[in-house]
Amino acid sequence: MYSNEQLNAIHSSKIGFEFEFFSNENLDLTKDGLAQTLNKTIRVEEKAHSDFAPTQDIFKLEPDNSGGTGMIELVTGPLPFVEAKIIMAKTLKWIRENGKTNERCSIHINIAFDGKKLGPIVNMSKLDVGKFVLNFDENKVYEAFPNRRDSVYAKSIKFIVPLSGMTQPSPEKNLWKNYMFVKEKYYGINFEKLQKGYIEFRYLGGADYEKRYSTILSMTEHFITSLYETLVNPKYNESDLKVLDKILEKHKTVIESYRTYSSFKEKFPNVHLMVDLQTYDQLIEMYYPKIREKIFDLITRADMNEGLINYDSDTGRIQIKDAKLMRCFEISGVDIVDSVIQGNIVNCDIFGCDLKNASVFESNLFGATVAEDCKIEESYVSRNVICEDSYVFGKRGVFSGEMVGGIFRQGRATPLARFGDNTEVIEIEKIK
Repeated sequence: MYSNEQLNAIHSSKIGFEFEFFSNENLDLTKDGLAQTLNKTIRVEEKAHSDFAPTQDIFKLEPDNSGGTGMIELVTGPLPFVEAKIIMAKTLKWIRENGKTNERCSIHINIAFDGKKLGPIVNMSKLDVGKFVLNFDENKVYEAFPNRRDSVYAKSIKFIVPLSGMTQPSPEKNLWKNYMFVKEKYYGINFEKLQKGYIEFRYLGGADYEKRYSTILSMTEHFITSLYETLVNPKYNESDLKVLDKILEKHKTVIESYRTYSSFKEKFPNVHLMVDLQTYDQLIEMYYPKIREKIFDLITRADMNEGLINYDSDTGRIQIKDAKLMRCFEISGVDIVDSVIQGNIVNCDIFGCDLKNASVFESNLFGATVAEDCKIEESYVSRNVICEDSYVFGKRGVFSGEMVGGIFRQGRATPLARFGDNTEVIEIEKIK
Protein backbone atom coordinates (compact mmCIF):
# COMPACT_ATOMS: atom_id res chain seq x y z
CA MET A 1 0.00 0.00 0.00
CA TYR A 2 1.20 3.50 -0.80
CA SER A 3 1.07 6.46 1.54
CA ASN A 4 -0.94 9.55 0.58
CA GLU A 5 2.34 11.30 -0.26
CA GLN A 6 3.41 8.47 -2.55
CA LEU A 7 0.01 8.35 -4.24
CA ASN A 8 0.24 12.07 -4.85
CA ALA A 9 3.69 11.60 -6.41
CA ILE A 10 2.42 8.80 -8.65
CA HIS A 11 -0.50 10.88 -9.90
CA SER A 12 1.78 13.90 -10.40
CA SER A 13 4.23 12.00 -12.58
CA LYS A 14 4.63 12.31 -16.33
CA ILE A 15 5.31 9.06 -18.17
CA GLY A 16 6.67 8.38 -21.64
CA PHE A 17 6.90 4.92 -23.21
CA GLU A 18 9.05 3.26 -25.84
CA PHE A 19 7.46 0.00 -26.98
CA GLU A 20 9.62 -2.35 -29.10
CA PHE A 21 7.66 -5.04 -30.94
CA PHE A 22 6.93 -6.83 -34.21
CA SER A 23 3.70 -6.19 -36.11
CA ASN A 24 1.77 -8.60 -38.29
CA GLU A 25 1.00 -5.70 -40.63
CA ASN A 26 3.15 -3.29 -42.63
CA LEU A 27 4.21 0.03 -41.13
CA ASP A 28 1.34 2.05 -42.60
CA LEU A 29 -1.35 -0.36 -41.43
CA THR A 30 0.33 -0.58 -38.04
CA LYS A 31 0.26 3.21 -37.78
CA ASP A 32 -3.42 3.33 -38.71
CA GLY A 33 -4.33 0.59 -36.25
CA LEU A 34 -2.47 2.14 -33.34
CA ALA A 35 -3.73 5.64 -34.14
CA GLN A 36 -7.33 4.43 -34.04
CA THR A 37 -6.77 2.37 -30.89
CA LEU A 38 -4.95 5.11 -28.97
CA ASN A 39 -6.85 8.07 -30.47
CA LYS A 40 -3.53 9.78 -31.18
CA THR A 41 -1.79 11.15 -34.25
CA ILE A 42 1.17 8.92 -35.13
CA ARG A 43 4.05 9.91 -37.40
CA VAL A 44 6.03 7.28 -39.29
CA GLU A 45 9.76 8.03 -39.26
CA GLU A 46 12.26 6.69 -41.79
CA LYS A 47 14.99 5.81 -39.30
CA ALA A 48 15.49 4.90 -35.66
CA HIS A 49 16.11 7.67 -33.11
CA SER A 50 14.75 10.34 -35.42
CA ASP A 51 14.95 13.99 -34.40
CA PHE A 52 11.21 14.39 -33.93
CA ALA A 53 10.27 14.64 -30.24
CA PRO A 54 6.81 13.16 -29.56
CA THR A 55 4.22 15.14 -27.62
CA GLN A 56 1.17 14.23 -25.58
CA ASP A 57 -0.92 14.25 -28.76
CA ILE A 58 1.55 13.14 -31.45
CA PHE A 59 3.52 9.88 -31.12
CA LYS A 60 6.04 8.41 -33.52
CA LEU A 61 6.57 4.97 -35.02
CA GLU A 62 10.01 4.13 -36.36
CA PRO A 63 12.04 1.11 -37.49
CA ASP A 64 14.36 -0.42 -34.88
CA ASN A 65 16.04 -3.52 -36.17
CA SER A 66 18.06 -4.17 -33.01
CA GLY A 67 15.75 -7.11 -32.36
CA GLY A 68 15.65 -8.31 -35.96
CA THR A 69 14.18 -7.36 -39.30
CA GLY A 70 10.75 -5.83 -38.89
CA MET A 71 11.09 -4.75 -35.27
CA ILE A 72 9.54 -1.33 -34.76
CA GLU A 73 9.27 1.10 -31.89
CA LEU A 74 6.36 3.22 -30.77
CA VAL A 75 7.53 6.27 -28.85
CA THR A 76 5.01 8.37 -26.92
CA GLY A 77 5.33 11.85 -25.56
CA PRO A 78 5.20 12.50 -21.79
CA LEU A 79 1.73 11.73 -20.44
CA PRO A 80 -0.03 12.34 -17.12
CA PHE A 81 0.01 9.13 -15.09
CA VAL A 82 -3.69 8.31 -15.45
CA GLU A 83 -3.58 8.71 -19.22
CA ALA A 84 -0.27 6.82 -19.39
CA LYS A 85 -1.91 3.79 -17.72
CA ILE A 86 -4.62 3.78 -20.37
CA ILE A 87 -2.17 4.20 -23.26
CA MET A 88 0.00 1.38 -21.92
CA ALA A 89 -2.97 -0.97 -21.50
CA LYS A 90 -4.29 -0.26 -25.00
CA THR A 91 -0.87 -0.59 -26.65
CA LEU A 92 -0.08 -3.89 -24.94
CA LYS A 93 -3.51 -5.21 -25.96
CA TRP A 94 -2.91 -4.11 -29.57
CA ILE A 95 0.47 -5.91 -29.63
CA ARG A 96 -1.12 -9.08 -28.21
CA GLU A 97 -3.74 -9.08 -30.94
CA ASN A 98 -1.69 -7.79 -33.88
CA GLY A 99 1.97 -8.56 -33.22
CA LYS A 100 4.51 -10.20 -30.94
CA THR A 101 7.72 -9.63 -28.97
CA ASN A 102 10.94 -11.61 -28.52
CA GLU A 103 13.79 -11.64 -26.01
CA ARG A 104 15.42 -8.63 -27.66
CA CYS A 105 12.34 -6.44 -27.27
CA SER A 106 12.09 -3.93 -24.44
CA ILE A 107 9.67 -1.44 -23.02
CA HIS A 108 11.38 1.70 -21.71
CA ILE A 109 9.69 3.87 -19.09
CA ASN A 110 10.63 7.57 -19.09
CA ILE A 111 9.70 9.37 -15.86
CA ALA A 112 9.49 13.03 -14.83
CA PHE A 113 7.24 15.02 -12.51
CA ASP A 114 4.79 17.86 -12.95
CA GLY A 115 6.49 20.69 -11.09
CA LYS A 116 3.24 22.68 -10.95
CA LYS A 117 1.68 19.94 -8.81
CA LEU A 118 4.64 19.02 -6.61
CA GLY A 119 6.66 22.22 -6.59
CA PRO A 120 10.42 22.85 -6.93
CA ILE A 121 11.34 20.07 -4.49
CA VAL A 122 11.09 17.57 -7.37
CA ASN A 123 13.50 19.39 -9.68
CA MET A 124 15.00 16.52 -11.73
CA SER A 125 18.17 18.47 -12.45
CA LYS A 126 19.00 18.24 -8.75
CA LEU A 127 18.71 14.45 -8.55
CA ASP A 128 21.67 12.98 -6.65
CA VAL A 129 22.39 9.88 -8.70
CA GLY A 130 24.56 8.42 -5.95
CA LYS A 131 21.75 8.67 -3.41
CA PHE A 132 19.30 7.13 -5.87
CA VAL A 133 21.58 4.21 -6.74
CA LEU A 134 22.14 3.41 -3.06
CA ASN A 135 18.42 3.50 -2.25
CA PHE A 136 16.90 1.87 -5.33
CA ASP A 137 15.58 -1.68 -4.82
CA GLU A 138 16.84 -3.30 -8.00
CA ASN A 139 16.14 -6.85 -6.81
CA LYS A 140 12.43 -6.09 -6.91
CA VAL A 141 12.74 -5.48 -10.63
CA TYR A 142 14.80 -8.59 -11.34
CA GLU A 143 12.38 -10.71 -9.34
CA ALA A 144 9.60 -9.53 -11.63
CA PHE A 145 11.72 -9.86 -14.82
CA PRO A 146 14.40 -12.48 -13.99
CA ASN A 147 15.33 -12.91 -17.67
CA ARG A 148 16.60 -9.32 -17.69
CA ARG A 149 19.07 -9.74 -14.83
CA ASP A 150 22.02 -10.51 -17.13
CA SER A 151 20.83 -8.64 -20.20
CA VAL A 152 23.56 -6.75 -22.04
CA TYR A 153 20.97 -3.99 -22.61
CA ALA A 154 19.87 -3.55 -18.97
CA LYS A 155 22.82 -4.24 -16.69
CA SER A 156 22.71 -3.56 -12.97
CA ILE A 157 23.25 0.01 -11.77
CA LYS A 158 24.63 -1.30 -8.46
CA PHE A 159 28.22 -0.82 -9.49
CA ILE A 160 30.10 1.93 -7.69
CA VAL A 161 33.86 2.35 -7.69
CA PRO A 162 36.08 4.97 -6.09
CA LEU A 163 37.83 7.16 -8.63
CA SER A 164 41.17 6.93 -6.87
CA GLY A 165 42.94 4.30 -4.81
CA MET A 166 44.34 6.90 -2.44
CA THR A 167 41.17 7.65 -0.51
CA GLN A 168 37.68 6.39 0.11
CA PRO A 169 35.84 9.42 1.50
CA SER A 170 32.36 9.56 2.98
CA PRO A 171 29.63 10.42 0.46
CA GLU A 172 28.02 13.57 1.87
CA LYS A 173 27.79 16.16 -0.93
CA ASN A 174 30.79 14.97 -2.92
CA LEU A 175 29.69 11.51 -3.96
CA TRP A 176 29.73 12.40 -7.67
CA LYS A 177 33.30 13.69 -7.36
CA ASN A 178 34.72 10.73 -5.45
CA TYR A 179 32.98 7.74 -7.05
CA MET A 180 32.10 6.51 -10.51
CA PHE A 181 28.58 5.43 -11.36
CA VAL A 182 26.97 3.98 -14.47
CA LYS A 183 27.15 6.49 -17.29
CA GLU A 184 26.02 4.87 -20.53
CA LYS A 185 22.62 3.82 -21.74
CA TYR A 186 22.94 0.05 -21.66
CA TYR A 187 22.26 -0.17 -17.94
CA GLY A 188 18.91 -0.65 -16.27
CA ILE A 189 18.64 3.13 -15.93
CA ASN A 190 19.89 5.74 -18.37
CA PHE A 191 20.87 8.75 -16.28
CA GLU A 192 22.10 10.64 -19.34
CA LYS A 193 18.47 11.67 -19.91
CA LEU A 194 18.62 13.87 -16.81
CA GLN A 195 19.83 16.73 -18.97
CA LYS A 196 16.45 16.55 -20.71
CA GLY A 197 14.53 16.56 -17.45
CA TYR A 198 13.72 12.86 -17.00
CA ILE A 199 15.37 9.48 -16.54
CA GLU A 200 14.83 6.35 -18.59
CA PHE A 201 14.20 2.96 -16.97
CA ARG A 202 15.33 0.19 -19.33
CA TYR A 203 14.93 -2.90 -17.15
CA LEU A 204 11.67 -4.26 -18.51
CA GLY A 205 11.08 -6.40 -21.57
CA GLY A 206 11.66 -9.81 -23.07
CA ALA A 207 9.45 -12.22 -24.97
CA ASP A 208 5.71 -11.72 -24.37
CA TYR A 209 6.10 -8.63 -22.20
CA GLU A 210 2.84 -7.44 -23.77
CA LYS A 211 1.03 -10.01 -21.59
CA ARG A 212 2.28 -8.45 -18.35
CA TYR A 213 0.34 -5.23 -17.91
CA SER A 214 -0.13 -5.53 -14.15
CA THR A 215 3.56 -6.28 -13.54
CA ILE A 216 4.74 -3.43 -15.78
CA LEU A 217 2.34 -1.03 -14.04
CA SER A 218 3.62 -2.16 -10.63
CA MET A 219 7.23 -1.63 -11.73
CA THR A 220 6.36 1.81 -13.12
CA GLU A 221 4.93 2.80 -9.76
CA HIS A 222 8.06 1.42 -8.07
CA PHE A 223 10.23 3.59 -10.34
CA ILE A 224 8.13 6.69 -9.61
CA THR A 225 8.10 6.32 -5.84
CA SER A 226 11.81 5.48 -5.71
CA LEU A 227 12.65 8.56 -7.74
CA TYR A 228 10.36 10.76 -5.65
CA GLU A 229 11.80 9.53 -2.34
CA THR A 230 15.32 10.44 -3.45
CA LEU A 231 14.29 13.90 -4.61
CA VAL A 232 12.51 14.81 -1.38
CA ASN A 233 15.08 13.15 0.91
CA PRO A 234 18.42 14.06 -0.71
CA LYS A 235 20.60 13.84 2.41
CA TYR A 236 22.69 10.73 3.02
CA ASN A 237 21.80 8.82 6.16
CA GLU A 238 23.32 6.00 8.17
CA SER A 239 21.57 3.39 6.05
CA ASP A 240 23.07 4.87 2.87
CA LEU A 241 26.56 4.65 4.35
CA LYS A 242 26.04 1.00 5.24
CA VAL A 243 24.89 0.18 1.72
CA LEU A 244 27.87 2.02 0.24
CA ASP A 245 30.28 0.27 2.58
CA LYS A 246 28.83 -3.10 1.57
CA ILE A 247 29.20 -2.33 -2.15
CA LEU A 248 32.74 -1.03 -1.68
CA GLU A 249 33.86 -3.78 0.70
CA LYS A 250 35.46 -5.73 -2.11
CA HIS A 251 37.57 -2.67 -2.95
CA LYS A 252 39.03 -2.50 0.55
CA THR A 253 42.08 -4.57 -0.33
CA VAL A 254 42.71 -2.34 -3.35
CA ILE A 255 42.81 0.75 -1.17
CA GLU A 256 45.22 -0.97 1.21
CA SER A 257 47.50 -2.17 -1.59
CA TYR A 258 47.60 1.06 -3.55
CA ARG A 259 50.67 2.68 -1.98
CA THR A 260 53.39 0.08 -2.51
CA TYR A 261 54.13 -2.86 -4.76
CA SER A 262 54.89 -5.06 -1.76
CA SER A 263 51.40 -4.35 -0.38
CA PHE A 264 49.91 -5.18 -3.77
CA LYS A 265 51.68 -8.55 -3.90
CA GLU A 266 50.40 -9.40 -0.45
CA LYS A 267 46.79 -8.49 -1.16
CA PHE A 268 46.62 -9.85 -4.73
CA PRO A 269 48.86 -12.93 -4.89
CA ASN A 270 47.07 -14.22 -8.02
CA VAL A 271 47.61 -11.05 -10.07
CA HIS A 272 51.18 -10.98 -11.39
CA LEU A 273 52.72 -7.73 -12.62
CA MET A 274 55.34 -7.34 -15.33
CA VAL A 275 57.07 -4.47 -17.07
CA ASP A 276 58.15 -5.13 -20.66
CA LEU A 277 57.52 -8.82 -19.85
CA GLN A 278 60.13 -8.66 -17.06
CA THR A 279 59.25 -9.77 -13.52
CA TYR A 280 62.13 -8.27 -11.52
CA ASP A 281 60.79 -6.75 -8.31
CA GLN A 282 63.16 -3.82 -8.52
CA LEU A 283 61.96 -2.92 -12.02
CA ILE A 284 58.29 -3.23 -11.11
CA GLU A 285 58.74 -1.20 -7.92
CA MET A 286 60.25 1.58 -10.01
CA TYR A 287 57.27 1.66 -12.39
CA TYR A 288 54.57 0.92 -9.80
CA PRO A 289 53.70 4.59 -9.01
CA LYS A 290 53.29 5.16 -12.76
CA ILE A 291 51.00 2.18 -13.44
CA ARG A 292 49.07 1.73 -10.21
CA GLU A 293 46.09 3.85 -11.34
CA LYS A 294 45.70 1.59 -14.39
CA ILE A 295 45.96 -1.49 -12.18
CA PHE A 296 43.47 0.05 -9.80
CA ASP A 297 41.03 0.53 -12.71
CA LEU A 298 41.36 -3.11 -13.78
CA ILE A 299 40.65 -4.43 -10.32
CA THR A 300 37.82 -2.09 -9.40
CA ARG A 301 36.15 -1.54 -12.77
CA ALA A 302 36.78 -4.97 -14.29
CA ASP A 303 36.81 -7.11 -11.13
CA MET A 304 40.18 -8.62 -12.02
CA ASN A 305 41.57 -10.86 -9.28
CA GLU A 306 43.78 -13.27 -11.21
CA GLY A 307 45.98 -13.27 -14.30
CA LEU A 308 48.92 -11.35 -15.73
CA ILE A 309 49.28 -7.58 -16.16
CA ASN A 310 52.14 -6.31 -18.33
CA TYR A 311 53.07 -2.66 -18.84
CA ASP A 312 54.66 -1.88 -22.20
CA SER A 313 56.90 1.11 -21.45
CA ASP A 314 57.37 1.90 -25.15
CA THR A 315 53.66 2.27 -25.91
CA GLY A 316 52.42 3.08 -22.45
CA ARG A 317 49.75 0.43 -22.93
CA ILE A 318 48.58 -2.21 -20.45
CA GLN A 319 48.29 -5.84 -21.56
CA ILE A 320 46.47 -8.52 -19.60
CA LYS A 321 46.37 -12.29 -20.00
CA ASP A 322 44.64 -15.31 -18.44
CA ALA A 323 42.09 -13.17 -16.60
CA LYS A 324 38.44 -13.73 -15.75
CA LEU A 325 36.71 -10.38 -16.04
CA MET A 326 33.10 -11.27 -15.32
CA ARG A 327 31.84 -7.92 -14.01
CA CYS A 328 33.36 -5.25 -16.21
CA PHE A 329 31.96 -1.87 -15.33
CA GLU A 330 34.26 -0.66 -18.06
CA ILE A 331 37.61 -1.79 -19.41
CA SER A 332 39.20 0.66 -21.80
CA GLY A 333 42.37 1.02 -23.87
CA VAL A 334 44.10 -2.27 -23.03
CA ASP A 335 45.18 -5.43 -24.86
CA ILE A 336 43.41 -8.56 -23.61
CA VAL A 337 44.72 -12.07 -24.33
CA ASP A 338 43.29 -15.54 -23.53
CA SER A 339 40.72 -14.22 -21.07
CA VAL A 340 37.02 -14.49 -20.28
CA ILE A 341 35.12 -11.19 -20.33
CA GLN A 342 31.63 -10.04 -19.48
CA GLY A 343 30.66 -6.36 -19.38
CA ASN A 344 31.70 -3.18 -21.19
CA ILE A 345 34.76 -3.07 -23.45
CA VAL A 346 35.91 0.14 -25.13
CA ASN A 347 38.86 0.69 -27.48
CA CYS A 348 40.57 -2.63 -26.69
CA ASP A 349 42.50 -5.17 -28.77
CA ILE A 350 41.19 -8.64 -27.95
CA PHE A 351 43.06 -11.86 -28.76
CA GLY A 352 41.72 -15.40 -28.27
CA CYS A 353 39.17 -14.44 -25.62
CA ASP A 354 35.71 -15.69 -24.67
CA LEU A 355 33.24 -12.81 -24.56
CA LYS A 356 29.92 -13.48 -22.86
CA ASN A 357 27.08 -10.99 -22.70
CA ALA A 358 29.54 -8.17 -23.40
CA SER A 359 29.12 -4.72 -24.93
CA VAL A 360 32.08 -4.07 -27.28
CA PHE A 361 32.70 -0.61 -28.73
CA GLU A 362 35.41 0.58 -31.14
CA SER A 363 37.60 -2.47 -30.48
CA ASN A 364 39.47 -5.07 -32.50
CA LEU A 365 38.75 -8.79 -32.15
CA PHE A 366 41.49 -11.19 -33.27
CA GLY A 367 42.50 -14.85 -33.06
CA ALA A 368 40.20 -17.58 -31.86
CA THR A 369 37.91 -15.17 -30.02
CA VAL A 370 34.32 -16.30 -29.40
CA ALA A 371 31.68 -13.65 -28.72
CA GLU A 372 28.47 -15.10 -27.30
CA ASP A 373 25.31 -13.02 -26.88
CA CYS A 374 27.28 -9.78 -27.32
CA LYS A 375 26.64 -6.32 -28.72
CA ILE A 376 29.53 -5.41 -31.03
CA GLU A 377 29.53 -1.82 -32.26
CA GLU A 378 31.91 0.00 -34.65
CA SER A 379 34.54 -2.73 -34.30
CA TYR A 380 36.88 -4.81 -36.44
CA VAL A 381 36.26 -8.57 -36.35
CA SER A 382 38.97 -10.77 -37.89
CA ARG A 383 38.50 -14.00 -39.85
CA ASN A 384 38.94 -16.50 -36.98
CA VAL A 385 36.44 -14.84 -34.66
CA ILE A 386 33.06 -16.49 -34.10
CA CYS A 387 30.04 -14.43 -33.04
CA GLU A 388 27.20 -16.51 -31.61
CA ASP A 389 23.71 -15.02 -31.15
CA SER A 390 25.23 -11.54 -31.17
CA TYR A 391 24.22 -8.14 -32.51
CA VAL A 392 26.76 -6.48 -34.82
CA PHE A 393 26.32 -2.93 -36.07
CA GLY A 394 28.07 0.33 -36.97
CA LYS A 395 28.93 1.88 -40.33
CA ARG A 396 32.62 2.06 -39.45
CA GLY A 397 32.87 -1.58 -38.40
CA VAL A 398 34.59 -4.19 -40.58
CA PHE A 399 33.56 -7.84 -40.29
CA SER A 400 35.63 -10.77 -41.54
CA GLY A 401 34.55 -13.37 -39.00
CA GLU A 402 31.76 -15.94 -38.72
CA MET A 403 28.28 -15.35 -37.38
CA VAL A 404 26.14 -18.14 -35.94
CA GLY A 405 22.64 -16.88 -35.30
CA GLY A 406 22.24 -13.30 -34.18
CA ILE A 407 21.75 -10.15 -36.22
CA PHE A 408 24.14 -8.30 -38.51
CA ARG A 409 22.33 -5.00 -38.33
CA GLN A 410 24.73 -2.76 -40.22
CA GLY A 411 28.35 -2.52 -41.32
CA ARG A 412 30.98 -3.54 -43.82
CA ALA A 413 32.00 -7.11 -44.54
CA THR A 414 34.97 -8.56 -46.41
CA PRO A 415 34.84 -11.67 -48.65
CA LEU A 416 36.11 -13.66 -45.65
CA ALA A 417 32.92 -13.06 -43.68
CA ARG A 418 30.61 -16.06 -43.14
CA PHE A 419 26.96 -15.85 -42.11
CA GLY A 420 24.98 -18.89 -41.02
CA ASP A 421 21.51 -19.66 -42.33
CA ASN A 422 20.00 -18.56 -39.03
CA THR A 423 21.84 -15.21 -39.03
CA GLU A 424 19.75 -12.20 -39.96
CA VAL A 425 21.66 -9.81 -42.25
CA ILE A 426 19.90 -6.46 -42.59
CA GLU A 427 22.23 -3.83 -44.03
CA ILE A 428 25.67 -4.84 -45.33
CA GLU A 429 28.33 -3.19 -47.46
CA LYS A 430 30.63 -5.65 -49.24
CA ILE A 431 34.27 -4.51 -49.37
CA LYS A 432 37.44 -6.06 -50.65
